Amino acid sequence: MVNPSFTSGSFYHIYNRGVEKRKIFMDKWDYLRFLETLDFYRKSPVPMKLSDYRRGIIKLKKIENQAELIQIFCYILMPNHFHLLIQQLIDGGISGFMRKIADSYTRYFNTKYERVGSLFQGVFKMKLVETDEYLLQLSKYIHRNSFPLDEWEGKVYPYSSYPYYLSGEPHPFCETSFISSYFSKTNPNLSYQSFVEETGIGDPALFDLLIDADD
Repeated sequence: MVNPSFTSGSFYHIYNRGVEKRKIFMDKWDYLRFLETLDFYRKSPVPMKLSDYRRGIIKLKKIENQAELIQIFCYILMPNHFHLLIQQLIDGGISGFMRKIADSYTRYFNTKYERVGSLFQGVFKMKLVETDEYLLQLSKYIHRNSFPLDEWEGKVYPYSSYPYYLSGEPHPFCETSFISSYFSKTNPNLSYQSFVEETGIGDPALFDLLIDADD
């Protein structure tokens, strides 16, 4: 996909994986750095690169009139790919945000692991979310990505927004109340947790909308 276009106010499924399906997260610090990168670049303007800020080269000053480019509603980071459910808030927001994410994290990863070249498999992919049903099924799909990982069986996968949906605790940058509001907090049969963990994709036709067949 080249130069995808986005409409402000619309929701999108954004995803990508490592080039040649390689791992893009090697240890927990890589996951945490990617999450920090998401948070740092979701607003504009930023006064410096994240790497300069982390090294203390320039003191981060409060930016007046800093605007949010996007709003993140769900995410998951897997060893060789990631998924985001986001809404564009400002024209050009998603494209600018994702470009900075890819550039910043690739520089970090290549420096740490002494490699060169692209880390991600081309330009990120996207799918427009057009209905409430699609939105809810997509959030389920994203959060269920970690379920097949044997090492996390019976545990809460930490590199996902799902733990915050379960606990109700506020997330530093991910909005969880909007999707949670679709579900009853008093009836377990209508809880978000039961929706995610106890049911499959409701409409088989939706599965083709969630992700490409070769991914």
